[in-house]
Amino acid sequence: MRPLRATPGWLTVIAVAAVAAVNLAGLWGIRVARQGALDEARSRFATDVKSRALLLEARLSGVQSDLTLTADASFIERLDAPGPDPATASVLRQAADSSLLVFLRSHPELVRIVVWSEDNRPLAHVGRRGGVPVLWVSASPTGHEGAAIDPRRPRLTTRVPQGEAARARSGTVSIETEVDPASLLDLWGRTENGPHCLLRDDAGRVLGRERGPHEQRGGVPALTESWPVAAEGWSVPGPLHLDCVLPEGATLGASEPVWTRYRTTSALNLAVMALGLLLGGFALQQARRRARLEAQAGEEARVRELERQLFHAERLTTVGRLAAGIAHEINNPLEGMKNYLTLARDALARGDALAASRHVAATKQGLDRAAGIVRQVLAHADPAKAPRTPVDLNQLLRETLGFVRSRKEFRHVAFDLQLAEGELLVHGNPVMLGQVAMNLIVNACEVQPDRGEVRVVSRRVEGRVEAEFADRGPGIPAADRQRIFEPFYSTKDSTGLGLSICHTIVRQHDGELEVGPREGGGSVFRLRLPALAGPALSAEATTEARSR
Repeated sequence: MRPLRATPGWLTVIAVAAVAAVNLAGLWGIRVARQGALDEARSRFATDVKSRALLLEARLSGVQSDLTLTADASFIERLDAPGPDPATASVLRQAADSSLLVFLRSHPELVRIVVWSEDNRPLAHVGRRGGVPVLWVSASPTGHEGAAIDPRRPRLTTRVPQGEAARARSGTVSIETEVDPASLLDLWGRTENGPHCLLRDDAGRVLGRERGPHEQRGGVPALTESWPVAAEGWSVPGPLHLDCVLPEGATLGASEPVWTRYRTTSALNLAVMALGLLLGGFALQQARRRARLEAQAGEEARVRELERQLFHAERLTTVGRLAAGIAHEINNPLEGMKNYLTLARDALARGDALAASRHVAATKQGLDRAAGIVRQVLAHADPAKAPRTPVDLNQLLRETLGFVRSRKEFRHVAFDLQLAEGELLVHGNPVMLGQVAMNLIVNACEVQPDRGEVRVVSRRVEGRVEAEFADRGPGIPAADRQRIFEPFYSTKDSTGLGLSICHTIVRQHDGELEVGPREGGGSVFRLRLPALAGPALSAEATTEARSR
């Protein structure tokens, strides 16, 4: 694996990743700090609500204690006592009213105070009008409480009997007072960032609600807390519940806008960095693609140079093998000619002129075959200039097979020649077509080094002539059949040019050359050429074809 080089694309990616990591770390730090601030505010808020609930309990208890002290005053009990003269009764009445007004003024959370007789008649009644303590006059002597009572508001009252001895028995003077829950909630004072609270009974009915600027709105995150408030001796069964709400913005204070601005800025930074990362990745991809193309171009140039060198070496090898093949092919008829000339000399010595004439004719055939090999070499050097004449394919196959059969290295091969009746005339160069037949038959023999069979068959097929060259060799795999006619491709130890040359020659003659498997094992090469119709030949051309 090659080491990664510090390219500009990679540097861009690393820089963007580092900045993104710093921004994410900052966001995470602010989030952790914000969560810590919320947790601390929640703890302080719970403590504050608990303190307020305890303050309410103390206030309610203090009202009851002060009311008890007021009820123990002698002039309160004497308000309903029989026998005092009018002057004394007026003084007692004024003292009771003054005492109740002072008591009401000292407790801003109280709405009214009523002194009840033992037969449940109001003896004294003070209340508030516009927030100012005033003396109320009962509307009726039958016991109605008068205009100080608003029947629509929730009632939170308590009644205390007068005197220690009177508390032990019923039917005595008592003092009743009513508390405004909203005024109770205002006792600790409202602050700009404080919570909003309400007081409700155990059944969920709201007794009083603090009026302030921080009422909870829908969708705004807030802290909530509830704490019980003891209310023994009051008209509403306890415990009461103090419910408070504090918006999160009030807890975080000035840090919330900073968090919001930094979050927006970080989001924009991340968007810009994502774009930069995308562009950096694209640049890196293009750089890699350019490097890959350059490497590929260099590799292709190197392969072409190797192919050129290999082709040059193959050409030299081919020339050497061609020269050796030509020497070998010419040596065969020369050996035959030597034998035939020896036999002719012996026949002449015996005076057998007829035998000598036959041996001389055989010697001429050897000369013609050597000359044909030379012409074949010349035709291979420039196949486009090779003359074309009517050629009898049967005669060409017969002569070629006879020549191959005479070679000593192929004596172990059994040859089977099955030719169509009559002449199979094609228009072509006899030397080049003979070279095709020679290569195909020799290849069929060479793939059977020990023993084998070569079958040569010719036939007419729908206006074309066809020749088959079949062997019993190992066969050609299907994967190699597609490339068997490519130059320099060989399945045996050879140059790989023979079949390529044969395929080129057949194509130049408007024919086809293909290979396939032979039933029972081996391969079959099929040669197809356009047939030359008999009537189209002149008598001279027909005679020349037959003579060949």
